[in-house]
Amino acid sequence: MQNAVLVREVGKALELAQRPIPHPGEGEILIRVHSTMLLPHDTYGRDLGLFVADKLPYVLGTNIAGVVEEIGAKVEDYKIGDRVFGIGNPLFPLPDFSGLQQYALLAPEGYAKIPDTVSFEEASSFPVNAVTSAAALFHPKSLAFAAPFTKTEPDISQDLPPNAKRSLVIIGGGSNVGKLAIQFARLASILKIIVIASAKNEAHLRQLGATHVIDRYLKDEAIAAEVKKILDDDKGPLSVYDCVSWDYSLTVSLVPRMQPSVIACLHPVESCIKLVKLNNLPASVQFIRGTVDFLQPLSAGLWRILPTWIESGQLSIPQFRVVDGFDLKVIEEGLDSYRDGSSVVPLIVRPNH
Repeated sequence: MQNAVLVREVGKALELAQRPIPHPGEGEILIRVHSTMLLPHDTYGRDLGLFVADKLPYVLGTNIAGVVEEIGAKVEDYKIGDRVFGIGNPLFPLPDFSGLQQYALLAPEGYAKIPDTVSFEEASSFPVNAVTSAAALFHPKSLAFAAPFTKTEPDISQDLPPNAKRSLVIIGGGSNVGKLAIQFARLASILKIIVIASAKNEAHLRQLGATHVIDRYLKDEAIAAEVKKILDDDKGPLSVYDCVSWDYSLTVSLVPRMQPSVIACLHPVESCIKLVKLNNLPASVQFIRGTVDFLQPLSAGLWRILPTWIESGQLSIPQFRVVDGFDLKVIEEGLDSYRDGSSVVPLIVRPNH
């Protein structure tokens, strides 16, 4: 048995309890969890039952890093004792793939080895946001930019890389998932990376790769006018990645009436679709889920390159704070910080300390 932090009832306090230690299936590994970073969807899971309401009690935490304890069938290139990081999955019926417990499983094409120069904590800050933004930017059913980690041969008939004539608008670029999207866009050589975020973060966002930063505190019509001015005579489809909105009035205001657009969203999209139809706009809307299965067939490629990008400094390591053990008061406060809308330094929990 192992200690775990459970959501036993939606909207109620978390509980410390015991549950069985799972064994890995084919392609899976069991790790002794060193660190797990809490994210906004964990707060929504506790407060609203997001992803977990139909299978309580459940364990939160999908950014996971630790040491391999057991290896499933057909797992190659990994051994007991390896330092690894990976993404959990709150959609599975049992919470075996969650981080707020002492041991967790990681599924195929959802984990990688941690470089020697990278800590467990640093590694555990990446998985969900990396998978989510990769799915938003590069999946063929989403914004469909050419991924910088696929093994396709370059088209020598083209003078420029495939993304060099395309532009991207990121709403919520100051969030951790938004910052990672900026960096992915830079690595993918996207022509214009237009970021809507607080103006006080402009210097940092430009350092990450933003080509333009628009103050999110401007009125919607002013933001839309700035985007239109930056895009100027661009005739290609407008690609919008909305990392933060629940109210999509700004998002839809960016969509031009005379050219097709694609909007990728991290929150429920029904109201966005309704606004697009109401305004008779030529835009498609895609809800993005940060899971390995949603990212397919790109998961293997992302996890192959992600450690290299982190180790080389091509991806900036976000800020975080740490708590040792299952201090429920601190964990609850870490989840509350997302709900309260304050500027959040994400909490990393170290279950076995």
